[in-house]
Amino acid sequence: MRPLSMLLAVPALLGALPGAWAADAVRAADLVYRTTATARLAGLPMTLHARTATHWQRNGDRYEASMQTDTVEFLQQSSGAVRPDGSLLPATYTEKRPFHAAESVQVDWPAQRLQYAGGATAPTPPVGAQDRLSLQFELAAAYAREPERFAPGAVIAVQLIGPHAIDDWKFVCSGREGVQTAQGSAAAVHLAARRPVRDTEETMDLWLAVDAPHLPVRIRMVDRNGAVIDSILQTARYP
Repeated sequence: MRPLSMLLAVPALLGALPGAWAADAVRAADLVYRTTATARLAGLPMTLHARTATHWQRNGDRYEASMQTDTVEFLQQSSGAVRPDGSLLPATYTEKRPFHAAESVQVDWPAQRLQYAGGATAPTPPVGAQDRLSLQFELAAAYAREPERFAPGAVIAVQLIGPHAIDDWKFVCSGREGVQTAQGSAAAVHLAARRPVRDTEETMDLWLAVDAPHLPVRIRMVDRNGAVIDSILQTARYP
């Protein structure tokens, strides 16, 4: 994870998840989060406040998703296929980080070939791996289909496709918690991941709404440089 580079990024479950999304009738969703980012610049603490807008759209067996954060000019885009069981098969992921050009990774599942930004290639990961944006929707589907997998103490192994590498993560489920959103307190299932990186670690905490369609009401991340990114749901609309 690069500084401020994985805002609202959620990794993928290893292997395809069975069953269609229980909220399959929700073909589109628009979510707005209030984001607070805390980092150090020239040794001094700096806090930024931003608005993050996430959009999901499904058309038949295809999907598109985007996430854009103002102030820091961060963008994620994901598109791909929806498998018959309802799980996602991402084909293209694009990421635009602050002060950097946009970078994309292409996943050719039939050819079992993955092409990173810059042209390097690698074999595809197991079917079911997701990119940094698509899996917040896949996790919602998993929780809707098999909530017992998210019992306190359960561990969910994950893989995350980025523009330059695939990273392994493990989420630990710690049960239900209340998250204070702009709409009031929301019951959510808390997932927490900790990943060692050299002499430090990266962390991801995700709170999935207990109510359908189970999309995240809060996402908090800490990168290897100690930058904290915390996004809390403000509004949700299902056009």
